[in-house]
Amino acid sequence: MRTGWMIGAAALLMAMAPGGATPDADKSLDSLRLDQVRMLGSHNSYRPYPLPQVEARIRALAPKEWEGLAYGHPPLESQLALGLRQLEIDVAPDPQGGAYAAPYADGPAEIQAEMAAPGAKTIHVPGLDWQTHCRTFRACMMIFRRWSDAHPGHLPVMLLVNASDVRPIPGLRTTDLGFDAAALDALDTDIAATLGRDRVITPDDVRGTLPTLRDAVTAHRWPTVGASRGKFLLVLDTSEANEERYRTGHASLKGRMMFGWYPEDAPEAAFFNMQNTVKDGALVTRRVKAGFMVRTRADSETLEARTHDRSRLDAAIASGAQFISTDYYEGAPDPRGLNWAISLGKSTVICNSVTATCPTR
Repeated sequence: MRTGWMIGAAALLMAMAPGGATPDADKSLDSLRLDQVRMLGSHNSYRPYPLPQVEARIRALAPKEWEGLAYGHPPLESQLALGLRQLEIDVAPDPQGGAYAAPYADGPAEIQAEMAAPGAKTIHVPGLDWQTHCRTFRACMMIFRRWSDAHPGHLPVMLLVNASDVRPIPGLRTTDLGFDAAALDALDTDIAATLGRDRVITPDDVRGTLPTLRDAVTAHRWPTVGASRGKFLLVLDTSEANEERYRTGHASLKGRMMFGWYPEDAPEAAFFNMQNTVKDGALVTRRVKAGFMVRTRADSETLEARTHDRSRLDAAIASGAQFISTDYYEGAPDPRGLNWAISLGKSTVICNSVTATCPTR
């Protein structure tokens, strides 16, 4: 039975990581800056493999999408146990509460209450693909806080916060909600209330006394890995309109808890989401050498996994991108028997040979 298999696999994953240890014990990276390491991470980290009823709904309402959605992850704690230090959480706005409660209508009272309360919810495609390891953004952040408490001195963890507006789709949903300034402020409030300001590397921390965040980034002022142990770094992944809302009144993201995607010449420029390193590898390399951070992907919509195509991974590594997301890391569930996994080699966090001088072994 698929559900039983997943529970058993998750329990096993909780107890072990590739090579029998997480990357946190390796102190050799501590003198490097954050932009001088490379981290393997998961894409849509909160999303388990679809249950049969969810699969049936996807096949019925969006049959062309099923092949690309036939992947999933173990609980967040299991992924951290496997050594992943870059994860992604999708959030949908729910300022009044109850906007995405329908799938839980017959669930326990405490879950119904959780979904009825105001606050961002963690969900992939409302009305279609709703499964998650943590139903609210706060709940997800509390998982990371508890894990951090249990693993003092862990390597820094990068969290991608994908904040998507939820607009009506005929035949699928009537919800019409977007992230306004208040909803974006609430994400910052949730982060501070759960992870704690002292455990978050913010734009203020990187900018320091320099005029802009971009000035600090291009001056290579990222903190070292050693100074960042036990901490988190968050990046807001959202629309251009919401990125603009997030920086309005917060020049260079002053006072904000997250970084974001901004044009290279903007005062807030620090991170870029560049998913096609096969095409844009030279631009990625130029940016990372200048001090910027780049997140990319090694695979998408199960295509590379089904064809065992490593070209996208190889291009990502060659480009120097610091964060590489995948649905198929070593130890990930493989219910379809694709027998394919992404690896950076000896660890999930390694020296980045494009931005640092790495020891040869």
